[in-house]
Amino acid sequence: MEAFNHIAALRRNSQEFATFWDRYNAHIGQDIIDKYGASFGGDQRFTNFKITTFFESHSGSYGSSSCGCFGRFDEALAQKYMVLAMNSMREALFAKVADLMQRDAEKLVEKAKAEVASMNAALDAVLAPTPSAESASAARGETT
Repeated sequence: MEAFNHIAALRRNSQEFATFWDRYNAHIGQDIIDKYGASFGGDQRFTNFKITTFFESHSGSYGSSSCGCFGRFDEALAQKYMVLAMNSMREALFAKVADLMQRDAEKLVEKAKAEVASMNAALDAVLAPTPSAESASAARGETT
């Protein structure tokens, strides 16, 4: 059931990401709505999900196992402007997230089918008639 549950979660979340902006824009377009916002790094009271990540880059030379960091950024400026860039691309990012989730869900289908087949085989084994003690003895040629 692991693959099945993962597929279900991926598809559900893919749908949420894929339809978020249309649903959100329709919602905030209602006359009764007078406060709204949707952005990366916005008001934490209304967090939908949190991402903790970092950007890394490194390089090393043949013959040496050591690597060094490639690129040096002012972290405060990088954070500020990365969030601004993500917000400028938020609809495209949500669409990409939905596509990636859907792709991964599709890749898990064969694994889920194998899990179901294994569960069916286990269920068949549990439901198979078991010989009684008398029939087992008779099959071995024993008499009572």
